[in-house]
Amino acid sequence: MTIAAFAGGGSDSPPPSAASPGRPQTAADGFSVWAANGCGSCHTFKPAGSSSPIGPDLQQTLRGKDRGYVTASIVAPGTAAAPGFETGMMPGDFSQRIAPGDLELLVDYILAGVHAQ
Repeated sequence: MTIAAFAGGGSDSPPPSAASPGRPQTAADGFSVWAANGCGSCHTFKPAGSSSPIGPDLQQTLRGKDRGYVTASIVAPGTAAAPGFETGMMPGDFSQRIAPGDLELLVDYILAGVHAQ
């Protein structure tokens, strides 16, 4: 199954953090977290140049949502699903695979892209 291959990550250890103490974080850092975790293999998100129909279009489904909702959607994706999608499709282990600082960068990146419409 292709989704499992992208979602699996191939390692039990988390990837290196994109967050570096002492330097300002940028949208490129958030994109790095997006890319490292294969988000574009399932989600359409114009700011990232991804157009996969497997998961919801984030600019559409996250419009009007707050930081807490976006964070929960990543780390506890089984709690709710976007209209037209089922729960259980997105891997549920991102809270273990994404370092807390990187999660913040990813959420910032997604929210900036959603608000840029």
